[in-house]
Amino acid sequence: MLRVITMTAYRRPAYTREVLAALAACDGIEDWLLLPNVEPGNEEVLEAYKSWDACESKLVVNPKRLGLNRNTHASVFRAFEHRADVILHLEDDTVPSPDALRYFDWAVREILARDERHSILLASGYNKPKTKPRPDQYHACDYRPIWTPWGWAVDLPRLKWLIVHWCFRNRKCFTCQFRAKYRRTRREVFPMLSRIQNIGYELGENGRSPEWYRANHRTLWVAGSQIVGDFGLSPT
Repeated sequence: MLRVITMTAYRRPAYTREVLAALAACDGIEDWLLLPNVEPGNEEVLEAYKSWDACESKLVVNPKRLGLNRNTHASVFRAFEHRADVILHLEDDTVPSPDALRYFDWAVREILARDERHSILLASGYNKPKTKPRPDQYHACDYRPIWTPWGWAVDLPRLKWLIVHWCFRNRKCFTCQFRAKYRRTRREVFPMLSRIQNIGYELGENGRSPEWYRANHRTLWVAGSQIVGDFGLSPT
């Protein structure tokens, strides 16, 4: 079984290093292949990927800047070319928890792959609940309408579907079209306790203020190294 992490990055070396450090500490990272697609122009970002040694990596540096939408498409298309069984996509500001890879691997194999109708389109790793999850919810998962883009995973048939239906009209937001068109008919599985923290407060592609990102994208509760256990769907 081939497990692939696709990743995009551009000009935020501090964020890139934080994400890669967290990824290197993830349980089971040695069983994955990292496929980064990096925009040109920042040597610190490139060096962060060149020095990566936690698992096999195949770095691609774009000859010219593609923009977030096209660069994301290019990165996941590489996973399609590898015929990967589990495909996880991260950006340079989505920090995974120590057990995030275990969650994504479980969600794709046990939830997505068994849903032959593809009503469950992807596995999201992010959640921003209004109240702190209870201990009995630390490994519980639930469903919601698509798409929460901060750390998501699919299997190969779903990746092929996404590539075919990809929309390039919005160069910044590749998820808007999917969310608008399929929100009523497709769902995603997500963890009650987030396995992803969004740290993209500076130099975001959508021009929001750091205060806005902290208020709207930062989740207060993320799984830590002390959280261990098996994943499953919430009885509620």
